[in-house]
Amino acid sequence: MQETGPESKHQSDNTVPRQPGDAAARNAGLLLVATAVVTLLMVVARVMADADQPTLVESLAAIAESRISYGLSGAARLVSGVTLLAGAWLLLATWIIRQRRATPLVPWLFVASGIFTGVSGLCAVVLALVATNAGEPGAFTELTAFLRWTTGKVGFTAAGLALLVAARYQWMAGGALRFISPLSVIIGAAMLLIWIDALTYLHRVSGMAFVLWLVAIGFMLFSGRVERLFIARFGSTAADPKQE
Repeated sequence: MQETGPESKHQSDNTVPRQPGDAAARNAGLLLVATAVVTLLMVVARVMADADQPTLVESLAAIAESRISYGLSGAARLVSGVTLLAGAWLLLATWIIRQRRATPLVPWLFVASGIFTGVSGLCAVVLALVATNAGEPGAFTELTAFLRWTTGKVGFTAAGLALLVAARYQWMAGGALRFISPLSVIIGAAMLLIWIDALTYLHRVSGMAFVLWLVAIGFMLFSGRVERLFIARFGSTAADPKQE
């Protein structure tokens, strides 16, 4: 009788599929595209609120004047964090990551980004509820504003790091991903500069570039194109991913 223990199952798990069809990859792609769409809605609502003022007092006054717009912006950021988190979690379940054909560090960085982005969005919703134009803010409002600012930047930084790490494996996979790889390096590096407040215009450009990156990778995952490239790269190799 043929043995079908854990060892043979491990070998099966490490076999590169002949054709694309990973449901986790397709659903992850949809969620990345959804993240991009919701992020665009967040940007529009944020611009309408015009809450990015030189001081916290001025920002809170602007928020108080545009509670609905700013609240919608925060809610959209919260949703984008959730969709990014869910998409990253599904990426961890793809055969490409399970077999270590690409590093799990990329989806884990997106998990972190989604969590911090979601927290930042929640803080923005709270600010929309408590902001007033009645002078100096209280301790709770100051803390909430600080958390919104900090978690937003940490989330953006984690996403930038994810792009930098992904670039190596995109180049290795070849095809359209090799074309995207240097763009991932440029966009990821620009995203790390989010902590420099003086580079406002660069932040807007890098943010929009990241949205386009999500759309491109999301569609490639959903269509199976990413899988096809990795199948072409690893399909004729041995089952052991450590050979690569």
